[in-house]
Amino acid sequence: MPLLDFHTHRPTAEGVTTPRCFGIHPWSCGETEPSQFSTLYTQFEDAEIVGECGLDKCCETPWDVQMDYFVRQIEIAEQLNKPLVIHCVRAFNELMDLRKKYHRTPWVVHGFTGSTELYNQLLHADIEVSFGDAILDKRRSKVRETISKADPHRIFLETDDSRADISDIYKEAADLMGCELATLQDAIKSHYEALLKR
Repeated sequence: MPLLDFHTHRPTAEGVTTPRCFGIHPWSCGETEPSQFSTLYTQFEDAEIVGECGLDKCCETPWDVQMDYFVRQIEIAEQLNKPLVIHCVRAFNELMDLRKKYHRTPWVVHGFTGSTELYNQLLHADIEVSFGDAILDKRRSKVRETISKADPHRIFLETDDSRADISDIYKEAADLMGCELATLQDAIKSHYEALLKR
């Protein structure tokens, strides 16, 4: 069965599927005027997932601008009944607060590198997570411990903008989680299909 690369900025490799995404990243908010959202609507419609969009307390984009653009894209995702892929840096409390208000469609934080405690808090807030190449780095003990305790049916895996091979990420994830590779592939595939139907 094809591997699902949940979020990537690279061409899709043979034997790999990846969702079509469209969104405005918090780093790029200033490049698009709010008035342009209506002209971009067809690109949101053509995507399977809205994003990546989100909040980043470490970038130069003013916070109020980030919040405005993120909320606009949340509302578009809800109008179109599409999942949201989220870039979140040091803004998890704000993200979980927003989730209390906007909860009609699935949310997935991509590139997750946080603790088991934060992972569980996000799941409790009805926010999914996707792990990337950080799990390949044996020095990244926190995220490796987190995925080792994660539910195979409640994660996604991705390459994002790394040079890592998605098959290596799957193999490492399966090893850390103590499950068969085929079992993990099947769990993620089923989870993704359920995400699109929610």
